Amino acid sequence: MVHVRAFTLAACLTAIDAVAPHHAAAQAGAHADVHVVAGRVLRPGPEELEPVPGLWVVLHRLGSDRAGPLDSMRTGARGTYEFRYRPFGDERALYFAAASYGGVAYFTPPLAEVVRGEPAEIIVYDTTTRDIPITVRGRHVVVSAADPDEMRTVLEVYELSNDTVLTRVSPARTSPPTWSANLPAAARSPRVSDGDIPADAVVFQSGEVRVVAPLPPGVKQLAFTYSMPASVFPLSVPLSAAADVLEVLVEDPAGSARGARLDETEPVVVDGRRFRRFLAQEVPAGQVAIVDVPRAATGWHSRYLIGVMLLVGSVMFIALAHAFRRA
Repeated sequence: MVHVRAFTLAACLTAIDAVAPHHAAAQAGAHADVHVVAGRVLRPGPEELEPVPGLWVVLHRLGSDRAGPLDSMRTGARGTYEFRYRPFGDERALYFAAASYGGVAYFTPPLAEVVRGEPAEIIVYDTTTRDIPITVRGRHVVVSAADPDEMRTVLEVYELSNDTVLTRVSPARTSPPTWSANLPAAARSPRVSDGDIPADAVVFQSGEVRVVAPLPPGVKQLAFTYSMPASVFPLSVPLSAAADVLEVLVEDPAGSARGARLDETEPVVVDGRRFRRFLAQEVPAGQVAIVDVPRAATGWHSRYLIGVMLLVGSVMFIALAHAFRRA
């Protein structure tokens, strides 16, 4: 059984909070309550999950005022660990436990006041450099309205699923990536957006987006944006890999998307911006979606990315549910 540690939406919101202004109160002293996390480190065995003894587990804190390790210990004979700690400082700080195995770090979800048993389990995996399959559970393409310079911002979000019991790693940054996809030829200024895969683990090179981070079993979300001249539309979006769910959002009442089994559904409104919405399921590789938009000049501000990511997150859960039904 593969345990999926995918708290994608929480990760997106955490990343957004880290860069957006906020007025969370910081406390000078420690809180009175003692928090507890007690679990085990396990790895897949021939028949069931097996304990990993003698492995270092580290308790981490991530806050705007301080980030870093707080405590560490080795797991016991049954793979057990336990930390007791007092939260301090920024009340919005996150606490989590992590274990490194085979050079790859594995984390618990953000910790509540008392976390014991299965919610505190850390599942670690053996690694491989072999080209194991990475499934696209969902692909989302969001096309903004044109700005005054006739440029459109495109947000792409992939849900990448490793359905094996091995973590796919790349032996070196110059080696073949753990996953890659094509970028449109006219794409300008690509950059990683909020998701599970950080910017320093993604390379934009030779017309591709390349992930060089390890991809453990479970689902990881990759999000990135780029700009496109309005003159290149209609835009062809080829699917080099099959996708369980394909979604296209177009911020234009006259915009459209066709091909790749896409059908229009009810439009959605994000922070007052209206998007036409097109969905498809079980789209095979080789299909091509065509996104067509008229020439217009209504800007798209970065703050709307939060709402769009929330919307994409809801579709991700549909993709995950579909994937687990297939499993």
